[in-house]
Amino acid sequence: MEIAGYGLDEPLPYLGFSIWNMLLFLITLVVGIIAVKMISNYLKKHLLKTDISEILAEFLTRVVRILLYVFVLGVALSFLGVEVGAALISLAVVFGFVLGFALGDTLGNIAAGVMIAVTSPFEAGDYVEVNGEEGVIQHVGISITELNTTDNKRIIIPNSSVWGGNVINYTRNKTRRVDIETGVGYDDDLDLAIQTSMDVIKSHPNVLDDPEPQVKVKSMEDSSVNLTVRPWVRTEDYWSTFFDLQKALKESYDRAGLEIPYPQRDVHLDEQ
Repeated sequence: MEIAGYGLDEPLPYLGFSIWNMLLFLITLVVGIIAVKMISNYLKKHLLKTDISEILAEFLTRVVRILLYVFVLGVALSFLGVEVGAALISLAVVFGFVLGFALGDTLGNIAAGVMIAVTSPFEAGDYVEVNGEEGVIQHVGISITELNTTDNKRIIIPNSSVWGGNVINYTRNKTRRVDIETGVGYDDDLDLAIQTSMDVIKSHPNVLDDPEPQVKVKSMEDSSVNLTVRPWVRTEDYWSTFFDLQKALKESYDRAGLEIPYPQRDVHLDEQ
Protein backbone atom coordinates (compact mmCIF):
# COMPACT_ATOMS: atom_id res chain seq x y z
CA MET A 1 0.00 0.00 0.00
CA GLU A 2 1.33 3.40 -1.01
CA ILE A 3 0.39 6.97 -0.05
CA ALA A 4 1.56 9.81 -2.28
CA GLY A 5 3.95 7.40 -3.97
CA TYR A 6 5.57 6.20 -0.74
CA GLY A 7 5.11 2.84 0.94
CA LEU A 8 3.90 2.75 4.53
CA ASP A 9 7.26 1.46 5.77
CA GLU A 10 9.39 3.51 3.40
CA PRO A 11 11.35 6.31 5.06
CA LEU A 12 10.26 9.74 3.89
CA PRO A 13 12.92 12.00 2.41
CA TYR A 14 14.47 14.58 4.75
CA LEU A 15 12.44 13.20 7.67
CA GLY A 16 13.92 9.77 8.24
CA PHE A 17 10.68 8.14 9.37
CA SER A 18 7.88 6.40 7.47
CA ILE A 19 4.21 7.17 7.07
CA TRP A 20 3.51 4.21 9.33
CA ASN A 21 5.70 5.74 12.04
CA MET A 22 3.79 9.02 11.65
CA LEU A 23 0.46 7.19 12.03
CA LEU A 24 1.72 5.41 15.17
CA PHE A 25 2.89 8.78 16.55
CA LEU A 26 -0.52 10.39 16.00
CA ILE A 27 -2.47 7.39 17.30
CA THR A 28 -0.29 7.17 20.42
CA LEU A 29 -0.64 10.89 21.01
CA VAL A 30 -4.45 10.92 20.68
CA VAL A 31 -5.04 7.73 22.68
CA GLY A 32 -2.54 8.85 25.30
CA ILE A 33 -4.21 12.24 25.80
CA ILE A 34 -7.61 10.58 26.20
CA ALA A 35 -6.16 8.03 28.62
CA VAL A 36 -4.44 10.75 30.69
CA LYS A 37 -7.71 12.66 31.03
CA MET A 38 -9.55 9.52 32.12
CA ILE A 39 -6.83 8.59 34.62
CA SER A 40 -6.72 12.14 35.99
CA ASN A 41 -10.49 12.27 36.49
CA TYR A 42 -10.47 8.88 38.19
CA LEU A 43 -7.57 9.88 40.43
CA LYS A 44 -9.24 13.12 41.48
CA LYS A 45 -12.54 11.39 42.30
CA HIS A 46 -10.67 8.76 44.30
CA LEU A 47 -8.63 11.35 46.22
CA LEU A 48 -11.75 13.37 47.05
CA LYS A 49 -13.17 10.28 48.77
CA THR A 50 -10.21 10.22 51.16
CA ASP A 51 -9.46 12.54 54.07
CA ILE A 52 -7.19 14.90 52.10
CA SER A 53 -8.39 18.38 51.20
CA GLU A 54 -9.94 19.28 47.86
CA ILE A 55 -7.08 21.67 47.11
CA LEU A 56 -4.45 18.97 47.73
CA ALA A 57 -6.42 16.52 45.56
CA GLU A 58 -6.56 19.08 42.76
CA PHE A 59 -2.86 19.85 43.07
CA LEU A 60 -1.77 16.19 43.05
CA THR A 61 -4.04 15.48 40.08
CA ARG A 62 -2.46 18.29 38.07
CA VAL A 63 1.07 17.12 38.86
CA VAL A 64 0.24 13.54 37.84
CA ARG A 65 -1.47 14.81 34.68
CA ILE A 66 1.63 16.76 33.63
CA LEU A 67 3.91 13.77 34.27
CA LEU A 68 1.63 11.49 32.26
CA TYR A 69 1.54 13.95 29.37
CA VAL A 70 5.34 14.00 29.33
CA PHE A 71 5.38 10.18 29.32
CA VAL A 72 2.86 9.99 26.47
CA LEU A 73 4.81 12.53 24.43
CA GLY A 74 8.01 10.56 24.99
CA VAL A 75 6.42 7.28 23.85
CA ALA A 76 4.89 8.99 20.80
CA LEU A 77 8.20 10.59 19.80
CA SER A 78 9.94 7.24 20.02
CA PHE A 79 7.95 6.08 16.97
CA LEU A 80 9.59 8.89 15.01
CA GLY A 81 13.03 7.61 15.89
CA VAL A 82 13.70 10.18 18.62
CA GLU A 83 15.80 8.77 21.45
CA VAL A 84 13.74 10.26 24.23
CA GLY A 85 16.07 9.34 27.10
CA ALA A 86 19.11 10.92 25.54
CA ALA A 87 17.11 13.93 24.42
CA LEU A 88 15.74 14.54 27.92
CA ILE A 89 19.20 14.30 29.45
CA SER A 90 20.59 16.74 26.91
CA LEU A 91 17.72 19.16 27.44
CA ALA A 92 18.12 18.92 31.19
CA VAL A 93 21.80 19.78 30.95
CA VAL A 94 21.33 22.60 28.43
CA PHE A 95 18.26 24.20 29.95
CA GLY A 96 18.85 23.43 33.61
CA PHE A 97 20.85 26.54 34.33
CA VAL A 98 18.63 28.66 32.07
CA LEU A 99 15.47 27.55 33.84
CA GLY A 100 17.08 28.12 37.21
CA PHE A 101 17.50 31.83 36.43
CA ALA A 102 14.65 32.53 34.01
CA LEU A 103 12.01 30.61 35.96
CA GLY A 104 13.16 31.44 39.46
CA ASP A 105 9.87 33.08 40.38
CA THR A 106 7.85 30.32 38.71
CA LEU A 107 9.72 27.59 40.58
CA GLY A 108 9.16 29.53 43.80
CA ASN A 109 5.44 29.69 43.04
CA ILE A 110 5.37 25.95 42.38
CA ALA A 111 7.13 25.24 45.67
CA ALA A 112 4.69 27.55 47.46
CA GLY A 113 1.81 25.73 45.78
CA VAL A 114 3.09 22.45 47.20
CA MET A 115 3.20 23.94 50.71
CA ILE A 116 -0.30 25.39 50.36
CA ALA A 117 -1.63 22.04 49.17
CA VAL A 118 0.06 20.17 52.02
CA THR A 119 -0.70 22.55 54.90
CA SER A 120 -4.17 23.53 53.61
CA PRO A 121 -4.61 26.99 55.17
CA PHE A 122 -7.91 27.23 53.28
CA GLU A 123 -10.33 25.15 51.24
CA ALA A 124 -12.16 25.89 48.02
CA GLY A 125 -15.16 28.03 49.00
CA ASP A 126 -13.50 29.66 52.03
CA TYR A 127 -13.66 33.45 52.30
CA VAL A 128 -10.13 34.67 52.94
CA GLU A 129 -7.87 37.69 52.89
CA VAL A 130 -4.51 37.06 51.21
CA ASN A 131 -1.93 39.52 49.95
CA GLY A 132 -4.30 42.41 50.76
CA GLU A 133 -7.13 40.91 48.68
CA GLU A 134 -10.39 39.41 49.94
CA GLY A 135 -12.59 36.85 48.23
CA VAL A 136 -13.81 33.27 47.97
CA ILE A 137 -11.17 30.69 47.06
CA GLN A 138 -11.90 29.05 43.71
CA HIS A 139 -8.86 26.79 43.41
CA VAL A 140 -5.12 26.62 43.91
CA GLY A 141 -3.12 25.87 40.77
CA ILE A 142 0.48 24.76 40.47
CA SER A 143 1.71 28.36 40.48
CA ILE A 144 -1.32 30.60 41.16
CA THR A 145 -4.26 30.92 43.54
CA GLU A 146 -7.59 32.21 42.19
CA LEU A 147 -10.38 33.80 44.18
CA ASN A 148 -13.60 35.69 43.45
CA THR A 149 -14.47 38.96 45.19
CA THR A 150 -17.93 39.66 46.55
CA ASP A 151 -18.68 41.77 43.45
CA ASN A 152 -17.60 38.83 41.23
CA LYS A 153 -14.15 39.94 40.14
CA ARG A 154 -11.58 37.18 39.61
CA ILE A 155 -8.26 37.81 41.37
CA ILE A 156 -5.18 35.77 40.49
CA ILE A 157 -2.35 35.76 43.04
CA PRO A 158 1.06 34.05 42.68
CA ASN A 159 1.39 31.23 45.18
CA SER A 160 4.59 32.68 46.58
CA SER A 161 2.70 35.83 47.60
CA VAL A 162 0.03 33.70 49.27
CA TRP A 163 2.46 31.47 51.14
CA GLY A 164 4.85 34.31 52.00
CA GLY A 165 2.21 36.53 53.61
CA ASN A 166 -0.49 36.40 56.25
CA VAL A 167 -3.66 34.49 55.46
CA ILE A 168 -6.89 35.46 57.23
CA ASN A 169 -9.52 32.74 56.87
CA TYR A 170 -12.90 34.19 57.81
CA THR A 171 -14.89 30.99 57.33
CA ARG A 172 -12.63 28.22 58.68
CA ASN A 173 -14.19 28.30 62.17
CA LYS A 174 -17.83 27.43 62.72
CA THR A 175 -18.67 30.57 64.72
CA ARG A 176 -17.71 34.24 64.55
CA ARG A 177 -18.21 37.25 66.76
CA VAL A 178 -20.08 40.22 65.31
CA ASP A 179 -18.52 43.47 66.53
CA ILE A 180 -20.75 46.54 66.33
CA GLU A 181 -19.84 49.89 67.83
CA THR A 182 -22.58 52.32 68.72
CA GLY A 183 -22.83 55.44 70.87
CA VAL A 184 -25.22 57.29 73.18
CA GLY A 185 -25.23 60.80 74.62
CA TYR A 186 -23.57 61.74 77.90
CA ASP A 187 -26.96 62.62 79.36
CA ASP A 188 -28.45 59.20 78.49
CA ASP A 189 -28.92 56.37 81.01
CA LEU A 190 -26.03 53.96 80.35
CA ASP A 191 -27.77 51.05 82.06
CA LEU A 192 -30.80 51.59 79.81
CA ALA A 193 -28.56 51.75 76.74
CA ILE A 194 -26.78 48.52 77.69
CA GLN A 195 -30.03 46.69 78.48
CA THR A 196 -31.70 47.92 75.29
CA SER A 197 -28.73 46.72 73.22
CA MET A 198 -28.71 43.37 75.01
CA ASP A 199 -32.43 42.88 74.42
CA VAL A 200 -31.93 43.55 70.70
CA ILE A 201 -29.14 41.05 70.19
CA LYS A 202 -30.71 38.34 72.35
CA SER A 203 -33.97 38.60 70.42
CA HIS A 204 -32.29 37.94 67.09
CA PRO A 205 -32.73 34.28 66.05
CA ASN A 206 -29.16 33.95 64.72
CA VAL A 207 -27.43 35.04 67.93
CA LEU A 208 -26.00 32.14 69.95
CA ASP A 209 -26.36 31.72 73.71
CA ASP A 210 -22.90 30.20 73.98
CA PRO A 211 -20.57 32.07 73.88
CA GLU A 212 -22.64 34.63 75.75
CA PRO A 213 -23.18 37.97 73.96
CA GLN A 214 -21.70 41.10 75.51
CA VAL A 215 -22.47 44.81 75.60
CA LYS A 216 -19.73 46.88 77.19
CA VAL A 217 -18.72 50.54 77.47
CA LYS A 218 -15.78 50.88 75.11
CA SER A 219 -14.73 54.51 75.27
CA MET A 220 -15.81 58.06 76.04
CA GLU A 221 -15.39 60.27 73.01
CA ASP A 222 -15.88 64.01 72.49
CA SER A 223 -19.63 63.81 71.85
CA SER A 224 -20.66 60.28 72.83
CA VAL A 225 -20.17 57.33 75.12
CA ASN A 226 -19.35 54.42 72.82
CA LEU A 227 -20.64 50.92 73.41
CA THR A 228 -19.32 47.72 71.83
CA VAL A 229 -21.96 45.12 71.01
CA ARG A 230 -20.57 41.59 70.64
CA PRO A 231 -22.93 38.73 69.81
CA TRP A 232 -21.73 35.35 68.47
CA VAL A 233 -23.27 33.71 65.40
CA ARG A 234 -22.66 30.83 63.05
CA THR A 235 -20.15 31.85 60.41
CA GLU A 236 -22.63 31.56 57.56
CA ASP A 237 -25.01 33.95 59.40
CA TYR A 238 -22.39 36.66 60.01
CA TRP A 239 -23.30 39.31 57.43
CA SER A 240 -27.07 38.92 57.57
CA THR A 241 -26.94 39.28 61.36
CA PHE A 242 -24.57 42.24 61.18
CA PHE A 243 -26.90 44.20 58.91
CA ASP A 244 -30.04 43.20 60.83
CA LEU A 245 -28.61 44.35 64.15
CA GLN A 246 -27.50 47.70 62.79
CA LYS A 247 -31.09 48.51 61.85
CA ALA A 248 -32.62 46.98 64.98
CA LEU A 249 -30.30 48.87 67.34
CA LYS A 250 -31.13 52.22 65.74
CA GLU A 251 -34.87 51.59 65.95
CA SER A 252 -34.66 50.36 69.57
CA TYR A 253 -32.62 53.38 70.64
CA ASP A 254 -35.25 55.66 69.12
CA ARG A 255 -38.07 53.91 70.96
CA ALA A 256 -36.14 54.04 74.24
CA GLY A 257 -35.47 57.75 73.82
CA LEU A 258 -31.72 57.23 73.58
CA GLU A 259 -29.80 59.81 71.59
CA ILE A 260 -27.28 58.69 68.98
CA PRO A 261 -24.96 61.70 68.90
CA TYR A 262 -23.26 63.02 65.84
CA PRO A 263 -20.55 65.65 65.62
CA GLN A 264 -21.86 69.21 65.80
CA ARG A 265 -20.14 72.54 65.62
CA ASP A 266 -21.47 75.92 66.69
CA VAL A 267 -20.37 78.83 64.53
CA HIS A 268 -20.61 82.35 66.04
CA LEU A 269 -20.40 85.36 63.75
CA ASP A 270 -19.29 88.64 65.28
CA GLU A 271 -20.84 91.74 63.85
CA GLN A 272 -18.27 94.27 62.64
